[in-house]
Amino acid sequence: MIVPQMDPFTLRRVAGAGLLPAVLIVSLAACATNPVTGQRELSLMSEAQEIQIGKEMDVQVRQEMGAYDDPALQRYVQEVGQRLARSSERPNLPWQFAVVDVPAVNAFALPGGYIYLTRGILPFLDDEAELAGVLGHEIGHVAARHSAQQYTRATTTGIGLTLLSIFVPEARPFQGIAETAFSVMFLQYGRDDELQADQLGVGYAAQNGWDPSGVAGMLNTLARLDEASGS
Repeated sequence: MIVPQMDPFTLRRVAGAGLLPAVLIVSLAACATNPVTGQRELSLMSEAQEIQIGKEMDVQVRQEMGAYDDPALQRYVQEVGQRLARSSERPNLPWQFAVVDVPAVNAFALPGGYIYLTRGILPFLDDEAELAGVLGHEIGHVAARHSAQQYTRATTTGIGLTLLSIFVPEARPFQGIAETAFSVMFLQYGRDDELQADQLGVGYAAQNGWDPSGVAGMLNTLARLDEASGS
């Protein structure tokens, strides 16, 4: 099917008249260029929506997990993270880095540039290069828009036509996106996403003078923990 080019106002007007299928409307309105690959891809989450979701979920993370009570450590992690983030493909995001007061060995990223280490992972990071490796890996997930891609895959296969009420502003308030997306953000990334995040993390660390083998050291540490726990 060949569809004529339309500006956003015309597209919404035609959509409101019921003249185009909803999925086609979303597809036409939701193409974006991936900051890492430079390729065009279907995306049902804009950068502004990434930032809003991350901001809203950051409040929930801090309420539920709590910030680790060590201001000097928090500043240190923030400084290392900001240095890495400035070398990423998305330096203008409102990057935030924090240690949460959770014993589990973990690190995770929310869309929009909100990145967390648990206090449980800190004893297993041997040096600053490994810290940079962990943070760089999570920055890579955000830079490559892996959460946005994950959300797009989940919604196009699961929610279907109800997307229209989310992504057409006249149909639903913008703030409702975070509620819909919350469970999607914590799904496991695929192997390709993890490999890409590793590669990006190595690049960010090397650009800033850290030994890129810190990423490999961090991965070896996590592999040993997995083996010891039987997972």
